Amino acid sequence: MSSRHYLFPDDGEPLRLSRRLAEGMVFGKDALPQYAGTRQKVASVVLEIDGTKAQRILSAHGSYWTFDAVGDIRRGLTRSAGDIINAAHTPAGSNGTVVALQPRLSKKRAEEEHRWTLGKAELDRIAADIWPKTSSDRLKSAKGISVKRPPLTFDARHALDEATADLWKISHAIDELKEPSLKGFAYEARTRGAAFPEHGALYQAVAQMADEHLEILRRRRVGKGVWYAVVDVIMWDDNHVGTSVGRYHEECYGKQAAVIAARKLLAEHAAEFAENVTVEAEVLTDLEWQDRLKGSEAD
Repeated sequence: MSSRHYLFPDDGEPLRLSRRLAEGMVFGKDALPQYAGTRQKVASVVLEIDGTKAQRILSAHGSYWTFDAVGDIRRGLTRSAGDIINAAHTPAGSNGTVVALQPRLSKKRAEEEHRWTLGKAELDRIAADIWPKTSSDRLKSAKGISVKRPPLTFDARHALDEATADLWKISHAIDELKEPSLKGFAYEARTRGAAFPEHGALYQAVAQMADEHLEILRRRRVGKGVWYAVVDVIMWDDNHVGTSVGRYHEECYGKQAAVIAARKLLAEHAAEFAENVTVEAEVLTDLEWQDRLKGSEAD
């Protein structure tokens, strides 16, 4: 089986979304700034493949992608997933037909808000692109903003794996140190970098990691400056593997204000809690928040 994705703009011909582009947008590595600030229809089809040729369309479904001010869809996808999950886990009523029907109505509204049904015209246009009879049947491909990555050869992948196999030990060692030890650690790393210039860049990076962790500890001790209240909605599968389906945050000044804001966010999103969904709150310094955002983009 294989999947393909298509964008159906309000005006103009549909566009094919390459797998690299679609996955890049879902994980925040790509964007379509030409659709910034709009809501667009996207069709996803699953194909039966024989060798390299598509034999038939097995399924097709439509969803709405909401693009933010820079053409990113992640926030819209998070909201969509959260609304659908919330509707699906709305507790049923126990005293009356009208109340008992409310979960179904809520789910129906969520489906209408975030999904659409492909008609014959859309399916015919997709089929023409998959099995073109003329060159004009093929749809143009949408262009994202990410640069196509160079190929990673087997030798390159092996060399990178060998070189980075134990990198986790660096951050683990730094995380175990207290403030006085971190100062000496960073100074000594820079001293060794000067003594061994062939590894100078590596020692400099290690020293910078120590500096950043030292600053985080200082800010946590003082409690001043910019902080973030964060609430994550996490769906857990049967193997106890969690997937973030929603993240809400609020920028605050001072740790105590962030704690109060986190309590408020936790109360606002408590309804999203379900049998397999947890709602978790925490407070982060601005440095930790930036690292969390970078980690999300890398994922």
